[in-house]
Amino acid sequence: MALVAPFKGLHYNLAQVPHLEEVVTPPYDVIRPEEREAFAARDPHNMVHLILPQARPGDDLLHNRYTRAAAQFRKWQREQVLVRDPEPAFYYWETEFEHLGQRRTRAGVAAVVRLEPLSGGVIRPHEQTFSAPKADRLELLKSSQANFSPIFSIFPDPSGTVMDKLREGLPEDPLMAFEDTGGYFQRLYRVTAAPVLKAVHQALADLPLFIADGHHRYETSLAYQKLLKKSYPQASPRATFNYVLMYLSNIYDPDLVILMAHRLLGGRRLKNLEESRLLPRLNDYFEVAPLPSLSPAGNLYDAFLQQSLDEVAGQGTSFILLGSGRKAWRLHLRPGVRQNLLARHMHPALAQLDVVVLNYLIFEKVLGLDAKAQDDQETCKYTSKIGEALTALSRGEASLAFLLNPTRIQQVQEVASAGLIMPRKSTYFYPKVMTGLILNPINPQEEIIIPA
Repeated sequence: MALVAPFKGLHYNLAQVPHLEEVVTPPYDVIRPEEREAFAARDPHNMVHLILPQARPGDDLLHNRYTRAAAQFRKWQREQVLVRDPEPAFYYWETEFEHLGQRRTRAGVAAVVRLEPLSGGVIRPHEQTFSAPKADRLELLKSSQANFSPIFSIFPDPSGTVMDKLREGLPEDPLMAFEDTGGYFQRLYRVTAAPVLKAVHQALADLPLFIADGHHRYETSLAYQKLLKKSYPQASPRATFNYVLMYLSNIYDPDLVILMAHRLLGGRRLKNLEESRLLPRLNDYFEVAPLPSLSPAGNLYDAFLQQSLDEVAGQGTSFILLGSGRKAWRLHLRPGVRQNLLARHMHPALAQLDVVVLNYLIFEKVLGLDAKAQDDQETCKYTSKIGEALTALSRGEASLAFLLNPTRIQQVQEVASAGLIMPRKSTYFYPKVMTGLILNPINPQEEIIIPA
C-alpha cells in the first residue's frame, strides 16, 4: 500500500517575498544555462540558487556548490524568508494553463510519501535513469537535507474520490495564488482538518503510484535513505528521511496533459550522416514519404508539421524526420514489422510505443547508437516544441530531428504496471510542476505524523 501523509510544509514568507513569480522556477532538469542566469538575476531568493548552484574556482570537498546551496537554504530559514507551517497539512494545488486553445486546470495534492523499493509495485517507474543526474542530486540532498522539488506522480482514481475528499477541507482563501513566469496560474491551499486528512490518507492507501516526472530524484531519495539508515539505525520507520515530497494527480483528470519530447540528433558521431544514405536504410522498416517543403517561416511551418503529426495519431506508429533546409519525411512503420520483429525482442506493451520503435529500429539498428550514445547530450537532445527543433537544425546544432506524437497515459500505466521501463524522456507531462511553492525539510530526529 502507498503510505501518503500530510507534512509541515516550508514555503516563502509572503511578508518578505510578496512576488512569488520572481522566485519559483521549473524543475532543475529543464532549466538551460541562459535561463538559469535569468532566474538568478530576477531575485536573490530565487529557487535556482538552491536547485542549480554554480561551481567556482577553488571548490573542494568542504566548500563547493552544494555546501553553498545548503548554507543559503539555512540562511533563508534563519531570516524568515522561508517559514514552516506549524501543523501537518495536505496542500491542494491547482495549475491553470492553456493547451490547444483551451483553458485547463490540473488539480494535485502535495504530500509526503513513504519511500518504497521500485521493485515492490507500490511506486512504479516508467522511464530509464542515468547515473550522472542522480549523483548530482544526491550531493545536493546530502548537503541541504530537504526536498526542494516535488516528484510528480499519478494515481488511478476513476471516481475522483481523492480530490473530492480533499476539496471538502479547502479554506476560503489560498495560501498563495499567482501567475508564474511561464504564464501558468498557481493556487495552493493548506488543508489541515483532521477528518479530511484521514479520509484522503485512506483513499490513497490502496492505490499504486506511477512516477510521471522525477525518476532521478526518486532514486536519489532511495540512496539518501540508505545512507541515513546506516547513520541512524535506531530511527523510527516514520523518520522524515523515509519519506519524499510528491505532487500527486489523478490519471483520470481530463486536464492531465502529456506532450512529446521530440528527438534531436547531432554531434561528431552523426556529423557526416547524409540523408541520401539514411533514407534507403529506413525503407527496410518504414514507408517513407516526403512532405512538401513549405517556404513560409516560423509558426506556419510549425503548424504544418504539427498537423502532419495529428493526421497519423492513433493510426499506427509514424514519425516525421526533419533534415537540413526544411526537408521533411513522414515515416510509417511497415505492416508486420511490429509483430515479426519487435514482438520477438520486447514486451508487447513496449512494442506499441512510438518512442521504443524509434529507439530500437532507427537509433540502434540503423544508426548504431547504443545506450551510452543516446545519453550523450551532444548526440541526443530533447525538446517538446517543434519550433525549437527547427531552430536547432537551422543553426547546425542538430543534424536530424524526429517528431513524435505523445505517449498516451494508458500506455504509461500499462508499461509501469508490467514492471517495464521506457526510454528516457518518453513523456513530457505539461506543464511541469513548479519548484518553490512548497518544500519538505528532512530532519532525522523528526517523525511524520500519520492521520489516525
